[in-house]
Amino acid sequence: MARITGTYFRVPDFSGLHAFYADLLGMSVVRKDDDSIVFSFDPSQNSLVFQKADVAPYYAGPHDFYWKIGLTLKNLDQAVSYLRGKGVLVSDPYQFRDIGYMTKLTDPKGFHLELLQQGFEGNEQMPELNLAARGHAIADQAILAHITLRVTDLVAARDYFENKLGMRLMSIQPVNDRGFCLYFYSWNNEALPDPDLKAVANREWLWRRPYSLIELQHWEDPAVQIVQTPMGQAGFDGFSFLGRSHGERKVSLGELTTLVP
Repeated sequence: MARITGTYFRVPDFSGLHAFYADLLGMSVVRKDDDSIVFSFDPSQNSLVFQKADVAPYYAGPHDFYWKIGLTLKNLDQAVSYLRGKGVLVSDPYQFRDIGYMTKLTDPKGFHLELLQQGFEGNEQMPELNLAARGHAIADQAILAHITLRVTDLVAARDYFENKLGMRLMSIQPVNDRGFCLYFYSWNNEALPDPDLKAVANREWLWRRPYSLIELQHWEDPAVQIVQTPMGQAGFDGFSFLGRSHGERKVSLGELTTLVP
């Protein structure tokens, strides 16, 4: 199975990143040198790759092409209690429609993270202790699960991810009264619990998948203007994946921004 292996960001420096991703979230430092630092819960899956560049700080906007990193966890309330005990500002978790039980926070560079429970509100699980357990309240239960991008041209986006990258659409989650719909992609060929891509029955199952997905937030109003973060500013810089029959390939930001009108 092809899989996402790296999510890339350009940053002006590495200050605060180790304390946040390694110490606070419990990720391992996979690699570090003068130009980059790489964090992962599981190096055989997806990693966060921060690369030093001559750029201004990052400032997120409501219609930026890149939106967030998503982590899924077995027990969100437990994670929130831990984070608050460390002095981290985290809003109260809430059940967002029939999509998931979630909260959000921000890393030291201004990048947003969504914490999403693998079960809906009330369907939490206790993290399992196993040989890989680190005794960490986040790392022992978390999956680096989502890279979320915003688009307005759904036809172009679907053509790119389905036909050019060969990814599979696994779930469609409408949020009609908010003006958007969510589309989730991976290369996995597992059978869905329900073959209907809009079925709510698939969602908790999807949040438990041990690999990263591309999440597209499609804004249905054509008047919405999706904005690409300027290259002179810190920001998302693409992702890499390991193909079925080829080696690792990086999907550059320039390639992805062909999806931004």
